[in-house]
Amino acid sequence: MREEVKTVIVIAVIASLIGAGYLAIHSMSGVSPPFTVVESQSMQHSRESEIGIIDTGDLILVKSPSKTSITSYVEGYADDYSKFGEYGDVIIYKRDNRNPVIHRAIVWLDYDDSIGKWSAPSLAGYSNDLWVSNNGNDYSDLAGTFTFTLKYKAGYEKTVSIDIDTLQKKSGYLTMGDNPENNYFDQRSIVPGRLISVDGIRSVAWKEIPWLGSLKLYFNGNTGALDNWAPNSLPNLCAAILTIILTIGGTGFAIDEFSLMRARRKLGL
Repeated sequence: MREEVKTVIVIAVIASLIGAGYLAIHSMSGVSPPFTVVESQSMQHSRESEIGIIDTGDLILVKSPSKTSITSYVEGYADDYSKFGEYGDVIIYKRDNRNPVIHRAIVWLDYDDSIGKWSAPSLAGYSNDLWVSNNGNDYSDLAGTFTFTLKYKAGYEKTVSIDIDTLQKKSGYLTMGDNPENNYFDQRSIVPGRLISVDGIRSVAWKEIPWLGSLKLYFNGNTGALDNWAPNSLPNLCAAILTIILTIGGTGFAIDEFSLMRARRKLGL
């Protein structure tokens, strides 16, 4: 009977800790639910899941834009600020009747309707060798083809371009996935012509819980993405769960043994 009571107490304590943790995360997040599961490879840096990188099957805790500031890739490059293995922040933005997109905010473009011009003041802190438009390196008057080179902390780089004149005349971010095989701004492929305004941002990526979201993909039958881009995700998750179980079990066993040893000493055995 005593062992059963101890088991119930342990379960109750664990459940309370999990519940309190979720409530704390929910409060800090400001988003419901306070997490999202990554279902594609667009943010990966390689064909395996890595801790610290947003990979297929990861569970990402998110924050409301009202609870955090957003640093673009360009600003992060200048200030040496990085998140999830690369300069700048990762945002989750809405798109019509489809799943939200989790990609990196690259540079904010301002459109001044009164003079009909585009500008990007943050480019003042970015090397002139890494970007150009039809007006050269005049960041106060961007026009025509905007060509931009990203130098990734992971060691690779890519040069992408977009016709500024094809963009809807509303300020917002140019966005893009980290995957080295992705060579287009989202505004040329996923959301043609539409910059991501502040109103269009659903949340900001905050923390990574590696591999946990792979369970959702597995039970939904979406194993192709895991097999092709994160084949180590499920094995790593199983190993992590087993380690936690063994640690808890081992700790409980050690406590029981210590209690038994103290009882024997008191009895003089």
